[in-house]
Amino acid sequence: MMEDTEEQETPNTLEKEEVLQLIISQLQYYDMENAAQVIAESTNITPAYSASSRLAELLYLGTKAETVNEDIHPSAADEDDAEEDEDRCLNFEQDATTKITSRVAPNYSTLYTTSHKASCRVAVYSQDGKYIATGSADTSLKVLDVAKMKMRTDEERPVIRTLYDHVSTVTDISWHPGGLALASASEDKSIKIYDLQKPSVKRSFRYLQDAYPVRSICFHPSGDFILAGSDHPAVRIYDVKSFQCYIPPNPNDYHRSRINQVNYAPKGDIFATCSDDGSIKFYNGVTGQCINTIEQAHGGASVSSVKFSRNSKYLLSNGKDSIGRLWDLASGKVVQKYEGALQMKTSCNITFTYNEDFVLSSDETNNTIVCWDSRTGSLLQRWTGPTGVVHCVAASPTGPDFVTCSDDNKARYWNIEI
Repeated sequence: MMEDTEEQETPNTLEKEEVLQLIISQLQYYDMENAAQVIAESTNITPAYSASSRLAELLYLGTKAETVNEDIHPSAADEDDAEEDEDRCLNFEQDATTKITSRVAPNYSTLYTTSHKASCRVAVYSQDGKYIATGSADTSLKVLDVAKMKMRTDEERPVIRTLYDHVSTVTDISWHPGGLALASASEDKSIKIYDLQKPSVKRSFRYLQDAYPVRSICFHPSGDFILAGSDHPAVRIYDVKSFQCYIPPNPNDYHRSRINQVNYAPKGDIFATCSDDGSIKFYNGVTGQCINTIEQAHGGASVSSVKFSRNSKYLLSNGKDSIGRLWDLASGKVVQKYEGALQMKTSCNITFTYNEDFVLSSDETNNTIVCWDSRTGSLLQRWTGPTGVVHCVAASPTGPDFVTCSDDNKARYWNIEI
């Protein structure tokens, strides 16, 4: 009789040098420089260095690449695409010169649902929009094929991978910008990195251990660093290859409470963090220095999420004052508010649709998905479906579809009815 067998997995172990680098990095993080130096000298392991030089190099290379691309004469089609892409970006300066009317919300419906064994907490699209990863309080992650979910049938088996390597709730996921790899954060105080190109992989091939539950992570656009926010008030930048951990050099740049979300701007030149202390902070993406703080961004209430617009001119934030806010980064002022959805007991992010025409979040009073016009702030539509509190709304970066995660253990895939 034939029996199903699974391929033997490679043990999730670290080399001795990698472990020592991690120990030295963490000792430096907690200001135990003497102990870190002793270990470094006795083991010939190079102690942690500043990440600034490498980040500056990456930022320079990105800018240089853009300059080179600008020198190449684009085709007419490329110019049309660029103009269309620019038109789709938010621009309140341009809108101020014209009369703006609210759009009509698309007619969305749920095309596919997958269930975890406990509350579904987070979902994130890959940068090409082809895959979705979900994370749950059952400690697992699922990877789903978007094209298969559009077929509306279980026969296509949209869940192409289930990952098990955490021992507590999965709090956040970030896809590597280079392709089929992702990182997950957890209340178990770890960040796990998975290589999805390997067949039948179920466990991480690399991990970063923190001393606090990790709430939010975001890959740098280069893929070499992971930005992380935890129950500690200082944001971290982890070097993926060396395990080294960097924090803002000035303790005055820390938050006063746990960090709920971190987010890199599209070019990686700045990043934003938000906290239970009610503030939003902006940091130089190279030096790690805080360059601006918005105190009491949501009237003193906890700030749940932050997200940059595609052109990095605006920041979208949500908080437990039940008001979404769109900030003009040049002036530091709110240019639009999104009201009408209660969020006071639980937190849910707020996000743009792919073309930034609409803003999506949820209402904890009836578990509906709420849609606003991004430019006018008008509440346009509510969609029902989840039977538990919604924790996350993740929008595709390439199309109109989105995913919701809720306390009924389900991740729902939504798209426009044709």
